[in-house]
Amino acid sequence: MRLIVVSDPAYFPEEANVIEQLFDAGLSVFHLRKPGSDRQAYRNLITEIHERYHDRVALHHFHDLLSEFKAIKRLHYPESNRKQMEESEDFEEPVLRYCIRSTSIHNSEELEELKGFDYTFYGPVFNSISKPGYQGIAAVDTVLPKRKSNVEVIALGGIAPEKTEQLKRMGFDGMAVLGAIWKDKTRALSNFKKMLTAVQRMNIEFEV
Repeated sequence: MRLIVVSDPAYFPEEANVIEQLFDAGLSVFHLRKPGSDRQAYRNLITEIHERYHDRVALHHFHDLLSEFKAIKRLHYPESNRKQMEESEDFEEPVLRYCIRSTSIHNSEELEELKGFDYTFYGPVFNSISKPGYQGIAAVDTVLPKRKSNVEVIALGGIAPEKTEQLKRMGFDGMAVLGAIWKDKTRALSNFKKMLTAVQRMNIEFEV
């Protein structure tokens, strides 16, 4: 299973430094999601992250920044504008077609409808950590349906170290964490290391 970290929705001091610490600790994919952000603040944070990490960053907003940050090759399309983008001629532009593209769904039936995406977030699977009262949609015995699509399904919502084995049994290809990392920003690095250790341990157990 793969492990993805989604940014805290709000900016905070020394954020770029903390993100780089996560990369150094083994983070392979980081989704930069800042709802309501203005373009300049978003751009500034990318600039503060060293270029050597840019190939691990996925943009949720301001996709045109690809022209400025040449090493970034990951784009996320929120569910709200996915279908519009799928029908757009821009979606097939070479600069976009060769990017790693992701999206989000809230219904497993949508999996077979996805076109041109490498993976999708699906959730909230469990009760959200970052959004109190945001209820998960998965039951204990939930298993993803068999699918013809090659799109990987990444669990999102309420993800914690003790949930990794359950997510594997449910049929997920990976998990994306937000609240489990950022609920205490002073412990973001240690929170990530616990999550990564749980994923690595589970991967070894399932390979045996």
